[in-house]
Amino acid sequence: MNDITEHEDDLKTVRLTQREVNLLLKYGYPFEDIEARLNACKNRKGTHAIKISQFDIEHLIGDLVYSAKKLTNNTVLEELDAVCSVLENAEHHASRLRGI
Repeated sequence: MNDITEHEDDLKTVRLTQREVNLLLKYGYPFEDIEARLNACKNRKGTHAIKISQFDIEHLIGDLVYSAKKLTNNTVLEELDAVCSVLENAEHHASRLRGI
C-alpha cells in the first residue's frame, strides 16, 4: 500500500483488458501494491476489474502522459490515450455515483 491510506470508499473499480494491463505495467510506473494487482491479471485473457484509489488513478494517468511524451509510435500513443480514458472514466463515474 502506498503512503496514502486507501479507504474503501476511495477505491474505484477500473475494468481493464489484458493489453491495457500490460501497457500500465510498461508505461505507468505503478506503486508496488498496484503493480501486484496488475501482475495478477497480466497473463489472463479477458477483462479484469481492479480496485484502485483516486490517488493511484491520477498517478497512473500522469505517468502515462509522461511516457507518451517520449514515444513516437502512433499506435502505442493511441493505446495509451485509450487507457487514460478508461482510468478517467472510472474516476468520474464513481464520483457521480457517490453524489447521488
